[in-house]
Amino acid sequence: MPGEGRKPKRPRGRPRFTEPSPEYVRRHDEIIETAAQVFHVSGYEAGSLDDVAAALDLRKPSLYYYVDSKAELLYLIFDRAISLALERLDELATIDDPAERLAAFIAHQVRIVAEERSLFSVFFENRPRLDDDYEVQIKTKERRYFRHFVAAVEHASGAGVIPKIDARFGAQAILGMSSWVYKWFDSDHDDATQVAGDFVELILRTRVQVDTVSFAKVLYPEARQS
Repeated sequence: MPGEGRKPKRPRGRPRFTEPSPEYVRRHDEIIETAAQVFHVSGYEAGSLDDVAAALDLRKPSLYYYVDSKAELLYLIFDRAISLALERLDELATIDDPAERLAAFIAHQVRIVAEERSLFSVFFENRPRLDDDYEVQIKTKERRYFRHFVAAVEHASGAGVIPKIDARFGAQAILGMSSWVYKWFDSDHDDATQVAGDFVELILRTRVQVDTVSFAKVLYPEARQS
């Protein structure tokens, strides 16, 4: 756990209750969302807690009632991103039909990255800045997320929905191309639902037959010698 083995910090401000009030939860969520926007626009290194407090019209000392440090705030953004994605994926994993499940997974991945662009831009671009203790917690959820995709690809492949491929490679390919949406998606011109649908069409409906041996010879001239 974060901070384990370290001297506990003295709480700042008012003591925190075991069960946070709805107002506390609302404000805490607002801080995470605002911090993601600040770090997305300014960058994590340049963005400060002062910037976050100013964007919320809070005094900086008041911010410490909700978070202990900038490092903790970065973790909270990471946790919000992966938890939002995982919560919905857990629900979609109950879909029985292999084609429908994989299509739902792809659409979900694209839409959440597009619709929560600030969260995921911070998530994807600031991994090296995440404290080691926090990294362990995020990695646990990421592995669960990845296992869902591996299983979905494996079932779709077994049902003939997609070609017979290594499910791990297939999952990585889908996650890689869909995660990159945060780089180019423009909410002023692009529609997340349409983009998600196009990704599903591209991955599941386009079945180009490729002779892998001939394909290898085009990509790798040295293969022509064999």
